[in-house]
Amino acid sequence: MNKHLKIIFIVAIFVFPLVCFSQEDDKGTKIVGNDTTISTPFFAGAGGWTFPFGDMGKQYKSFFNIDANLGWKTKSNWLYMLDFAFQFGSNNVKNIDGILSTLETDDQNSFIVSQDGTDAGVVGYNRNLSLSFGIGKLIPLWFSNPNSGLFITLNGGYIQHQIIYQATLGKVPQLEGDYAYGYDRQMRGPMVSSMIGYMHISKKSYANWYVGAQFYAAFTKMSRKYQFDLMSGDNTLHHDYMLSLKLGWMFPFFGRSADKIYFY
Repeated sequence: MNKHLKIIFIVAIFVFPLVCFSQEDDKGTKIVGNDTTISTPFFAGAGGWTFPFGDMGKQYKSFFNIDANLGWKTKSNWLYMLDFAFQFGSNNVKNIDGILSTLETDDQNSFIVSQDGTDAGVVGYNRNLSLSFGIGKLIPLWFSNPNSGLFITLNGGYIQHQIIYQATLGKVPQLEGDYAYGYDRQMRGPMVSSMIGYMHISKKSYANWYVGAQFYAAFTKMSRKYQFDLMSGDNTLHHDYMLSLKLGWMFPFFGRSADKIYFY
């Protein structure tokens, strides 16, 4: 994804919820009565852009993330969420030439030779998987209904990330099957994260969303016993940090009774 698409995506994360919010009530509708807080389970799907820092930032450029959440919002506005995240980039490995140096030709314009004797066009990207459980609190604002407002969550879980190689121009047997494990830098370890944002649970069942920023801190070690370029394993503790900007769409499972009167 080029820089212009990244900018468009990040702007959309913050603009889209505002458009939905402004269209919340139909024109000509008068509302009488008071909203009440509700308790409801929900499913949410989210997408966003992630910026890595620390040891992860030394290895990868920014990348895309997709989240799936199962959660529960209580009447007292506590949030409980189980989160699964999948993250991946596009040719975003920073030191791919160093890692694959033993496979490249020894000249000024080095490349990896395919089984046909041509440039294989090898690219690499990260693939992250994480599972975490979080607890949070929703704080209604003066302009929102009591089921919407600022929220903050704290999560704990586990993460795995590694490099995936892809030959775009030819087949490379030395990067396939078990051989790929010797170059993939697979890391695993515990993770904590915190998210702050705005959550909107509508009086209408289809306009429920959240937007926010989530910071991750993971403490990982290499899970492979041997990497070919290192000629050894690596038992070093790595400090991996990420900042994700996210937009999520929620599907509550409430069958709420009307607590407002609508008429034209």
